[in-house]
Amino acid sequence: MRFTPVALSLTIAALSLSACVDVRSAPTASTAQPVSRSTVERSTVQRSTVQTVGTSGGQIEGASIVELRRAPGQVVQSSGSEAAAALNSWRRAQGLAPLSRSGQLQRAAQAHSDDMARMNKMSHVGSDGSRVGARTRAAGYDYREVAENVAMTPLGIDSAMELWAKSPSHRAAMSRSDLREFGLAQNGRYWTLVMGLRK
Repeated sequence: MRFTPVALSLTIAALSLSACVDVRSAPTASTAQPVSRSTVERSTVQRSTVQTVGTSGGQIEGASIVELRRAPGQVVQSSGSEAAAALNSWRRAQGLAPLSRSGQLQRAAQAHSDDMARMNKMSHVGSDGSRVGARTRAAGYDYREVAENVAMTPLGIDSAMELWAKSPSHRAAMSRSDLREFGLAQNGRYWTLVMGLRK
């Protein structure tokens, strides 16, 4: 596919700024990668330790800028089935089992993409201060493990997947073999992927 030669700067979170990992047990080296220019926050939520890798206050610091060529104002809409196929195709190519779609994780992902669109800002922190663990539980998903990737691109699911695959922390989140279900949602240029393992 060729795009018209109008450069559009797309901001995506840097490799340590967009993968949130919530774990039930205390974080270990195997559940959290070292990060730079970010804060690590821990809080107890219903007997689960939540470790969020991101920036303080949810601001995008040290973000990467990717130049993509696209006609201005156009956003590629990807269907839910296209998004699911893209994620599971990528996982199969890595030798990983595909994830099953979860209506609850889909609701959590859609709510966060909608919220980012309203804020006109990519962040792991919701407008109400919520993080992935709280949003997932609010959607009715009682998790043992949950991970979230976010992206901002008008070029559809293939672009979001490419951006995540090129970022070590996003790639690590998508490569987790302990997760079983997912929700993947778009609102305009804002994308949220939530993956989980039920209790």
